[in-house]
Amino acid sequence: MIMRCLILLAITLLVFSEVSSTNTNNNGDITWASLPEGQEYSEEKFDGDRFPLDTTWNSIDGFLKFISPGDPPYEIISDAIGGEFVTTDYEPVDYYNEFKDNILGFTVLFAIGIIFIVVFPIVALCFCCCRCCNKCGGRMEQKSSSTCMCCYLIIGLIVSCAFILGGVGTAYSLNNYTADSVETFADDVNSNIDNIVRFVENTNDELSFLVGEQLNYALDQVKIDLNDIGNLVGVPVRDELDNEVVPAITSVKDLATSIDDTYDKLLVVNDTQNELADLYRLFKIKIDQVRTTISTDCSSCSCCSMTDFPDYANDYKSNVDYQDLGVDNGYFPQFAVDQSINELQGLKDDDLASVAAEGEQTFIDIPETLTNSTKSDIDSISENIEGFQDDIQDAVDDLTSELDSVLDETDKWSSDIDDFGETAQDYDVYRVYMMAGIFGLILLVPIIWLLGLSCGLLGRSSDALPTERGCISNCGGCLLILGAALVFIFGTFLMILTTFPFIIGGPVDRLFCDPFQSGEVYKETVDKKGAIPGVDGYYLSDLLLNDSSIPLKISAILDACENNEAIYTASKLEYLVNISEYLNYKEFMPDIDSQFENITGDFSNIDILPDSGKQTLEEFGNSSVISINFTLFNEELGKDITMDSDDPNDLSVSAAAITDYIDDHGFTGSNESALITMAGYLTDLQSNFIDPMVAKRDALVTALDELQASTTQIEMSVNSTLIEIEAAQNYIDSNIGSLIDREVSSYSDRVLGYAEQYVNYVNDQVQTEVGRCKPLYNVYEDSLNLICVSLLQSWNSLWFCIGWCLFFMLAGIVYSIKLAKYFRKMQFSEDTYDEIEMSNVNKNGPYGARLNAGAEFD
Repeated sequence: MIMRCLILLAITLLVFSEVSSTNTNNNGDITWASLPEGQEYSEEKFDGDRFPLDTTWNSIDGFLKFISPGDPPYEIISDAIGGEFVTTDYEPVDYYNEFKDNILGFTVLFAIGIIFIVVFPIVALCFCCCRCCNKCGGRMEQKSSSTCMCCYLIIGLIVSCAFILGGVGTAYSLNNYTADSVETFADDVNSNIDNIVRFVENTNDELSFLVGEQLNYALDQVKIDLNDIGNLVGVPVRDELDNEVVPAITSVKDLATSIDDTYDKLLVVNDTQNELADLYRLFKIKIDQVRTTISTDCSSCSCCSMTDFPDYANDYKSNVDYQDLGVDNGYFPQFAVDQSINELQGLKDDDLASVAAEGEQTFIDIPETLTNSTKSDIDSISENIEGFQDDIQDAVDDLTSELDSVLDETDKWSSDIDDFGETAQDYDVYRVYMMAGIFGLILLVPIIWLLGLSCGLLGRSSDALPTERGCISNCGGCLLILGAALVFIFGTFLMILTTFPFIIGGPVDRLFCDPFQSGEVYKETVDKKGAIPGVDGYYLSDLLLNDSSIPLKISAILDACENNEAIYTASKLEYLVNISEYLNYKEFMPDIDSQFENITGDFSNIDILPDSGKQTLEEFGNSSVISINFTLFNEELGKDITMDSDDPNDLSVSAAAITDYIDDHGFTGSNESALITMAGYLTDLQSNFIDPMVAKRDALVTALDELQASTTQIEMSVNSTLIEIEAAQNYIDSNIGSLIDREVSSYSDRVLGYAEQYVNYVNDQVQTEVGRCKPLYNVYEDSLNLICVSLLQSWNSLWFCIGWCLFFMLAGIVYSIKLAKYFRKMQFSEDTYDEIEMSNVNKNGPYGARLNAGAEFD
């Protein structure tokens, strides 16, 4: 069972290896193998879903598009690419008109940020000084106010703290994302470099496979066919001549066989006749003896005197003579047989079969004769093929060495990037600590405010006057003031961290990343026909192909590579490098056609039947065998054996008549015994002499019939065969040249067809398979993502989160300072509560009393 499984596995591997390898059928059609699979590309693609809280980036992106709704200045970019951008050609108003939709929003917000950075410390200082002078709410007294105001302030502060906490939580999440991005940055970049290297190596391997292994296979097939000219040209020529030549050769072979067959039959006739003659001589002696004995016996008795007794004196005599006594005596013409045997023995010694085989072999050897006589021509073609192969291989080796030298540099790039990545990771720790500290400081503000709010609400007494509030409530109010103070202290610093990253990251996102990620920057500049000054058509095709009419577009290349098309087709390189012209073997071997035309061969040695064979045929046609008189044979052999009146060929009938004679006449005693003895003589003569002689006579008749059948058409067959041989030889001499020319033309088409098949194969593979550029598209996409997502989103999220928190901290300042008077212990108070109000407070319960007791009076 195990052995069967192993055999099945071996067969399966063999089948698949045959299917996957290049092979050629008998018609010269090549089935090409698939390109090598090459190295696998890195699967570590950039994961855009790693960015936390998509709503954050959507908010940032929406905010940037709101403040910068316009497209980049593609016209200026086009002018710059075309080298016609001159700053003196633009007035300030022109710049404003061109860039207002792009940078006006950034400029305004940046200006606001600068103003804030300058003014906010002054405002904070003035506010603090004002409060120290018991102004701006600094006087420790509380006037009555509605309880709703307190609720609004509490709600406003809680909402502000919630938004600040949300911003801080988002910032911490983004901080971890940024740390991960920094950690994987070097690996991501190296992964892209590795993919580029693998793409180049795989493409190089594919080209080497096409221009190396597959070209060698095609040229090897050319060499194999060149060395097999005998089978590819000689065999078809020979097959074409077969219809005329083979029947003639077959006729000669048949006559050679006929000579042997006729000779053998003559021997059979001769041997049979001799045996028959021997039997006849014995029979002749015996029948004479029987006749004499019967005559003697009849003389000694009176039993033979009846009229119905057989006439033994006349009946028991031989009627034939099978001895060779000559034609003149009217007997066998044995001399003709003897003469024919002697003549055919000479023809057998000539060995017509061997002579015919030699002539046939010269015809069969047409392929070998062609191979030998065209060796110098084939060697010359083979040398040209090898020269072409060496030239192509040298070109491939040069290309490979150039690519290897370029790829060697990538190792240094990867090493430098690894070093940079390690350094970035080392310093990123400080960034993490700094961001943790900054957002820790920001987090401290809402915590202080919420703690103060909790203390203020929980520490107040419903019956206490503002001047009599407890320490917990007063502590809560102080914490609210402390949170506001922290915002005043660090607000400017936070605005700096918002403004300057914003003015860098925002324009880069809108003017660089968005156009490149959407592809609009290509479509509106280099891909747009006539967009670049000085170029009427397409800029990229004018730059690379020197023909601006060719629609070569970066966006089209990216789309094609996204669909994993071959780089040759995607980049329209057919306009720069025509593979068919590059592989035009006739430019390398201009004399190849004439070299094939010179292949003719020398077939002067072809002689399907030499003169000696023709002479043998003529002698056979004129031999004595055709003059044998078979009529004389048949007449003599057709005679009766005896002269018996009862049955000349069966004396047992006469013996039976004697027995009846005894019964009829009632002989007894000695007479009966004598007659019975006579009947026994006849029976013995019949069974021991006549029957064997008759059998041998019949055999001789059969042998003569067979000999006559084989000799009847000898003369006609010889003449027709000689005519066929002559016609076949003339057909060969007249047509072999044109047949060779025709087959050499087909042979040339087959041999050069390998080159044509190879060129078509390479064209197809280069246009559809070689260098499928999806990896390059992935590298392009990942590179943009590394810049615009991994780095830029982290950068923009930094200023957005800080600005978000700062905005709500400014609102929190108002709420916290105003709300502090509801919790802090006042130094001054106006007794403005009437009994009705106090009664209402008591009716509203403790919570309502607590709120009313803390009402502010301004």
